[in-house]
Amino acid sequence: MESLYARWESLDALLRTWWDADVRCAQESDLRDPRSNAIWYSDDAHRSREARPGEDEATLLFLPHPYVSAGGSEAAFPEMYCWDSYFINKALLLHDRGDLVRNHLVNHLSMIERFGMVLNGNRTYYRTRSQTPLLAQSIREYVAAEQDRELIHLAYPLLRREYRNYWTAPHHQTPVGLATNRDLGDPHLRPELAAEAESLDFTACYDGDVRKCTPLLLNSALVRFERAMEWFALELGLENEATTWKVIADTRSHRLHELCWDDGQGFYFEYQFERGVRLPYWSLSAYSPLWAGIPTKRQAARLVGHLERFEHPHGLAQTDRAYPSPHPEFTWVQWGYPAGWPPFQMLVVESLQACGYHAEAKRVARKYLTMQIEEFERTGKFWEKYNVVEGTSNLPRERTPNVPLHGWSTAAAVWLGHQALYSETVKVGSDE
Repeated sequence: MESLYARWESLDALLRTWWDADVRCAQESDLRDPRSNAIWYSDDAHRSREARPGEDEATLLFLPHPYVSAGGSEAAFPEMYCWDSYFINKALLLHDRGDLVRNHLVNHLSMIERFGMVLNGNRTYYRTRSQTPLLAQSIREYVAAEQDRELIHLAYPLLRREYRNYWTAPHHQTPVGLATNRDLGDPHLRPELAAEAESLDFTACYDGDVRKCTPLLLNSALVRFERAMEWFALELGLENEATTWKVIADTRSHRLHELCWDDGQGFYFEYQFERGVRLPYWSLSAYSPLWAGIPTKRQAARLVGHLERFEHPHGLAQTDRAYPSPHPEFTWVQWGYPAGWPPFQMLVVESLQACGYHAEAKRVARKYLTMQIEEFERTGKFWEKYNVVEGTSNLPRERTPNVPLHGWSTAAAVWLGHQALYSETVKVGSDE
């Protein structure tokens, strides 16, 4: 039987050829094309259209540069999404496609210039919210890889504007000193759902209303945002501003840890500030603070000790078990058991590596990567998410079926392969 390394190496070479085919544009001619206003979901051999308001209206928003869409050359999600791009960028850098990464970064900076924030996606119906803010961290990783320090001069004032006027503006703040997720007026979703769409879209872990919580994922991402801004300020010679960013990041880290860490259980839980309680849901979002470098070594060890709650034969499930849906619209929420999502496999693996848990990181990466390769060999597709218990793409239906996807799914195959296998060519190449 061909080794895992050989199978991945062949797949990685194939995926290198997909990026250009996955590129889309949102320039003037594209905005006028009626096909640009459709979102298609592939359901077995059929295609069904997701109902959207204003079918005859143009919904695509202008972006100055071509981009790798969230769905790639598959039918779903042809727009450019906020946090999807961060994970896509990590794979593009490994494939020496800094040109596309720069396109993505400048596109998102142009959104801040135009709308004051990076939108959920470049559609008119996303103008009321953003998504988990990973742009600053992505720029930092790009600059470190490509030595393109010119981009810092463009990015720093725009990122500062988004941070001050959106993420730390009154509508995102809470009485306890951390941020929450909030939509600014989507007319087509209940406010609770619209706010949750700025976070995970959808999950049981916020007890039905993320606006009453201080999400682990959001506040950990804001710590990474603040650390990146400190780094940019130092690069620009703004030492006083760098010191301010450090204080802000340290303060947020301390507050998040104080409110969300349960020392009795050795785990982070979502904090519901209106009731002053930690919610009882075990979720991979608890590894977001680890990704942001917040826990001590002792606390990191306790978090790693709980991996077994989420780890299955084919990767990490988003929650330890299936929690009841808090939303009457759905019998199952997709950011939960038994779904294993590509971005969280990457986030947890990166966190484990940063803390020195290399064996655990490689084990998790190999499980998920193996499943992706086997499912690709069976179906000829990559998928938005996977059933890590069964090792298939078969999952319950939330609003839509699980769809074929490139984007962060193919990015995960590239990135996880590098983490799990690339440095062990000889050893892994001999495995059966």
